[in-house]
Amino acid sequence: MKRLASLFVLFALLFSMVASASAQDGTEAHKVVLDLAHETRHAGDFENVPEKLEAMGYTVEVVTDEITADVLSDADMILIPVPMGVSYSEAELNALETWFDSGNKAVWIAGDSDFDGADYIPATNTILQKLGSHIMLENNSVEEPDEAYNDGAAYRVVASNWNSAHPITEGVAYETFHGPTFLYGVKDGNPVNLYTESIDNVDWIAASSDSSVAVDAQLTGFKTPGVEAGSNGPFVLMAVEERAGADESSKIVVSAEAIFSSYKNMNMDGPSEKENFTIDGGTLLENTLAWMGQESEEESSNTMLYLGIGVVVIIIIVGAAYAMMKK
Repeated sequence: MKRLASLFVLFALLFSMVASASAQDGTEAHKVVLDLAHETRHAGDFENVPEKLEAMGYTVEVVTDEITADVLSDADMILIPVPMGVSYSEAELNALETWFDSGNKAVWIAGDSDFDGADYIPATNTILQKLGSHIMLENNSVEEPDEAYNDGAAYRVVASNWNSAHPITEGVAYETFHGPTFLYGVKDGNPVNLYTESIDNVDWIAASSDSSVAVDAQLTGFKTPGVEAGSNGPFVLMAVEERAGADESSKIVVSAEAIFSSYKNMNMDGPSEKENFTIDGGTLLENTLAWMGQESEEESSNTMLYLGIGVVVIIIIVGAAYAMMKK
């Protein structure tokens, strides 16, 4: 009977371990940090973001001072709209890098066009470079002159070109990118066209149409090979990278506009600003955050492996216990 009791204690411990692993497999609430510490453009349009995220089940901390290790210590994700007034300090970059490299973290960095100045996007790219991102923001902009792809003006870009193979795009047909830049990739240290070039662990999510046009307001040039002012698209407006960071378990999302804000209705499902489209900004926001909060495929595989081993061991224990009871 003592041996039987010991077996049941071991059974209980293993069951608890398996249950704990299951609970950690993406079901607990995630904490999201919203960075408003760097004088982003249209700051008032982020006021409804915490409420929207909390309604989705996230806990939210809005930061208006600076990004520190203490702020990030219990966070799972951070949303960073382009810093237009205060660049990230070296201390902030180091805190963000250390947190990101600790594993299973996610960053969403948003850009903007270069119409307000030539310095903002390079400052944002500094953050991406610090994290080892293979996705970067062009220091320019993209426009849609064809009214079939704009919301009443060329700079009000409406994306209808989506990578249907990625779960983020499920249920998304249209989204406004109001005055965006576009993205390029980095492969083997060199800039590449994200729409046409494959990069390990990187996927484009949204792109402009074939008739979209590259615009260089500040004459800073383009990083994407073959692109010059007036070139036609498609141009990537949103992309993601997984297996990032030191232990290859963190994630990066880059969008060419801060589409997680309510500016011009971008984070909402419903009419676009000029009501020319029904957009799916709320669905896109929810899908993106859900993807950010999931474990990387490698981590999920490890969890499933441990769960499988645990189940096999439990079956063996139950079988042994049953055999002992029959004696």
